[in-house]
Amino acid sequence: MAEETKKTPQTPEEIAREAQAQAMKAALEQAQALYGNIPGFEGSDLMKMHEKLMQDSAEMFPGVAEAQAYQAKMMAESAQDPEAIMETYSKNIEFAGNMMQQAMNAGFMPEGLPDFSDGFDVYAGWEITRKGDNSLTPEQNRLLAYGAPLFLYNDDNVDSLESTAGTDTLKEMLEEWWEVTDRKSALETISWLLNEGQHAGADPALAEIRQRGIEAITEEEKADEDSKIGDAFTIAEFVMGVNETTEADLPETVLAWDLVRAVNMARWAFICGYINEDEMWEAIRTTAGIAKESFNSWEEYGNSFAVGRGIWRGETDDYETADEVVGALLNKEDSPWKAIEW
Repeated sequence: MAEETKKTPQTPEEIAREAQAQAMKAALEQAQALYGNIPGFEGSDLMKMHEKLMQDSAEMFPGVAEAQAYQAKMMAESAQDPEAIMETYSKNIEFAGNMMQQAMNAGFMPEGLPDFSDGFDVYAGWEITRKGDNSLTPEQNRLLAYGAPLFLYNDDNVDSLESTAGTDTLKEMLEEWWEVTDRKSALETISWLLNEGQHAGADPALAEIRQRGIEAITEEEKADEDSKIGDAFTIAEFVMGVNETTEADLPETVLAWDLVRAVNMARWAFICGYINEDEMWEAIRTTAGIAKESFNSWEEYGNSFAVGRGIWRGETDDYETADEVVGALLNKEDSPWKAIEW
């Protein structure tokens, strides 16, 4: 027996309903991609929401039935091919977005899904945590803010010197990734980050792109493993495309990528017992001073960090993740970057 095939919509009414269903499904799938890591927002919930909304739309939202009838009438009077009409209409995600918003306002949400009635939180995946024991002075909290991006990465409290990782784990990480095993190697690494780091190679590459234009970078230059221009090109092209900006909008330096790491290197070295507390604060204070001289705002500092992390390995995913972290720090009300003036 031949397999049963899905019936293709034929009448204008069927076409309108199918187009709305496809648009709604696309919008919900987009939301799933953004918030799929949130407990309670699973694939089954997504489909249930989709089916429920389409089933109850006429009852829940006044005007939907009339809108469907009007769309059907317009389609019937149109000379366009029905499939072309459905394809065009399916791209209209605004309709699905409006229905989703009305669904949220009406209280129809899967159990366990956060309340998005005030809009989606783009930075929901990044939580800013605090210990809240007031063990640090306001000045010490200000200094730690220059290392905040890695606090979020590692789920560390932004108002504490402590790390969620155990001392043994930190020691293994420092030795494997940084070859830091004692006071001498810790201070040398902090000095390298402040005076050379990744920005020593990345900044000239960015300068080339800004001066000559991204289209002028040759394939030979991109393949040159002795320079960072290939990695800088990959990230610059991506950043300009995503943000719809030009070469002139690229940061002049990715120094912040090294400064954020210097703050945390000092903190980790202190936790591991490689340097004392005075040495740690002196290193962080020096780092903060360089940051103040090099940037004019947390936004500039954050952009430099995100682009620098991307160029570090030439991976756009690294930039995207860093950009999300920076966005959380710039926009979340409980962020130290919101509480502390640049």
